[in-house]
Amino acid sequence: MSLLNEKKGLKFGLTQKLRMKKETEDGVIYREPYFKSKAKTITHPDMINDLIREAEEEILNKIGDWISEGSNWVIDLILDHYLNIIEYTPLRGSSYIPLPKELQNSMLDLINPKNLDDNEYFRWCHNRKLNPEKKNPQRITLKDKESIKKLDYPGVTFPVQYRDYNKIEKQNQINVNVFGYIGFFYPIHLSKEKNSIDLDLLYLEDG
Repeated sequence: MSLLNEKKGLKFGLTQKLRMKKETEDGVIYREPYFKSKAKTITHPDMINDLIREAEEEILNKIGDWISEGSNWVIDLILDHYLNIIEYTPLRGSSYIPLPKELQNSMLDLINPKNLDDNEYFRWCHNRKLNPEKKNPQRITLKDKESIKKLDYPGVTFPVQYRDYNKIEKQNQINVNVFGYIGFFYPIHLSKEKNSIDLDLLYLEDG
């Protein structure tokens, strides 16, 4: 917990080393494979238990796949269980940056609001979701500056952080989904709420 507070977030991964055995006509044979989870990002203590369970499930699924590929294998012993801590840069969506060239494609239907004078990019995206514009949707108008005031954001600090997502969802009856991009899109946060409106956000880092 102290490390989490110091770093404002961390990434971790779980690894298990097992001894597997299999009985054959020539006797018992053994293997000692490693099974790793994907790296998980924690930015708030409330996330820890869910992400540990998620990592453990990934490992169990990989063990199941390994066993199914070779019949009659069984777990004989857990040899090691590793917790790998990885350096983390905190995730905060703040201001406008240009989209990478490969994402500047109208077919992707990405809207990039130009909030050049504040750190409230998250709220401007929320506003545009509820108040769509066909012409220059990235432009923030006087009309937008009035409509954004109707959004329910008390208690939310800017730039918005992970711990604020659930508060925003409950106060505005919206599902918040956040994706990253590294040549392909991947989920960072998927809402567990069941509201009728989805706010799908793309998180990018400058450079």
